[in-house]
Amino acid sequence: MSTQLVALHKVQRRVAAIAFFAVAIHGVIGLIVVAHILVGQDRSSDATILILMSGAFAAVTYIGVRLILGKTLWAPAWIALAALPTIIAFFVVL
Repeated sequence: MSTQLVALHKVQRRVAAIAFFAVAIHGVIGLIVVAHILVGQDRSSDATILILMSGAFAAVTYIGVRLILGKTLWAPAWIALAALPTIIAFFVVL
């Protein structure tokens, strides 16, 4: 493979990962927003479940991006960053 094709493939993977992330992060944030609304309606247990679901969705998003990029799944800094919205939601929303 020529170096141009290798570079093109790398750029294509990055663009695909960014597109996947941009779509998937809406699910993570959306679940947190709905949890915030449910807390206002005195439905804390439902809000807790939604926040846990946002954590699962964040994990799937993280794994998807890492697989698209062809990188190893073990990256502690990126794992912490992926979990950050859910962790913040536990303290702010609940």
